[in-house]
Amino acid sequence: MALPLLNQILVFLIDMGGVLLGVIVLLHNRKERVNQLFAIAVVLMLVWVNFAYFARVIGSSNPELALRFLHVAWFVTPAFFVFLYFLAIHLAGLPQKYPVLNTAVGALGAGTAYVTGFTDLVVKDIGFIGEAVRIVYGQGMFGFLAVITVFVGVTLFLVYHGYHHLGSAEKQSLQYVLIGLTIFYTANLIFNIILPVFLGIVRWYWLGDYSTIAVLGFTSLAIVKRDLFGIRVVLTALLVIFIGFLFAIDIFAFTETSLVKLAKAFVLMIFLYLGTLLVKSVHREIMYREQLQEAYKKLEELDKTKSEFVSIASHQLRTPLSAMKGYISMILEGSYGTLETKQKKPLESISESNERLIRLVNDLLNVSRIESGKIEMKWEQGSVKEIIKSVVEELAIKTKEKNVEVVFEESESSLPLIRIDKEKIRNVVLNIVDNAIRYTPHGKIVLNVKGQMSNVKIRTLLISVKDTGEGMTQEEIGKLFQTFSRGGAGMKFSTEGAGLGLYIAKKFVEMHRGRIWAESAGKGQGSTFYVELPVKQEI
Repeated sequence: MALPLLNQILVFLIDMGGVLLGVIVLLHNRKERVNQLFAIAVVLMLVWVNFAYFARVIGSSNPELALRFLHVAWFVTPAFFVFLYFLAIHLAGLPQKYPVLNTAVGALGAGTAYVTGFTDLVVKDIGFIGEAVRIVYGQGMFGFLAVITVFVGVTLFLVYHGYHHLGSAEKQSLQYVLIGLTIFYTANLIFNIILPVFLGIVRWYWLGDYSTIAVLGFTSLAIVKRDLFGIRVVLTALLVIFIGFLFAIDIFAFTETSLVKLAKAFVLMIFLYLGTLLVKSVHREIMYREQLQEAYKKLEELDKTKSEFVSIASHQLRTPLSAMKGYISMILEGSYGTLETKQKKPLESISESNERLIRLVNDLLNVSRIESGKIEMKWEQGSVKEIIKSVVEELAIKTKEKNVEVVFEESESSLPLIRIDKEKIRNVVLNIVDNAIRYTPHGKIVLNVKGQMSNVKIRTLLISVKDTGEGMTQEEIGKLFQTFSRGGAGMKFSTEGAGLGLYIAKKFVEMHRGRIWAESAGKGQGSTFYVELPVKQEI
């Protein structure tokens, strides 16, 4: 491949790669100082490389303009080194540690930029060795080299100094920076100084300029690693660069007519624009995902904290409440003397309130155990019929007070014993029936349990609790088994309860690999709750 063609391709790749790297890093966090410094360094690199390239291209045809281009390239060279210095110390975590040194570096860089760009002390003229452009250096060349050496030495020293005070992730980032700086400084020393200045070999001069992409590539990787940047963005950018590279080869190597070249170049520009939008879109998606993941982690932590608090609070509350229950029962039974009628009524109210508190604490404790996965199951063979009977008996006094009839329509056919946690299934039935009593101002509540047949065998037991209460809308049914959910009827009648019972019932049923649901024809039509439990083992 001819050197002019290779030059064109390399400049194109540097331009495209530099712009993409700058955009990617800046878009990642445009307010971060490191990212801003990197973007400025990219701009300086592109000016340096392109103006030096055009100076070599037009050197033979327009030496005066080529010299001006060289002055621009050499003007930004010390500025590029200065920004590399500040970029490196920011990555090393040393931006404020050496304010006097930082000021001196900035001032020295500005002075050197002026000398190289606006005088002939460094770049005096251009000459030719064959077709290759040869820079004629002035008396200030060695001073320039001394300044650059100072920049390089101070930068490497501070990077090395900061390296030992950083964590493993930050150290890895600085390692990438050091690799890039080493390649960059070595290439410039060999191709831009030793070969042309001391040996007069200018054929490979351009390789020194093009090594700028190495330091920017590795520095962008350092920023990526430090900020945990998405690899998908980098891969997308690389894909765009690769396709653009193929485009460039086709334009410069295989296209003959100028009109076709212009058309393909136009298509290439459109592709690069769309590629940049693609990279930006991928970056935005990754940022949104990272934000969602971070928010999810915080929610998990808050939920864990909440569960722990509820568990601790429930344990702490249950002990004194149980003690209160015992003492109140003893007082009502006359263990501490005979009570007058007017004394019993407030004590009975206190006892009821205490019972409600105990139920609430137990519900909160159950919710905490369920959400933390610490609920224990005591599996044994049990009769669902007997559990329902015991619940009806327990609630007999309450149903009498509310003037609500509770009927258990016991099936004549025998039902199998099933493997269950008796206490939890009892809790399920108790919660459903208790709900029905509270939300039924008058009327009847009918309980039933029957076997569901399949292939001549009972596969599931279906428990139903039908009431003549206020009924529910479909919206209320949809929220019924959520935590702290209470139906409209509950609010209307100011019934007691925190809305945890049905949530707990649902979780307990699911632990038995069963299902629970509710049906209602609407307001004023009553409701029916169903619990389906699999027959896991028959006796």
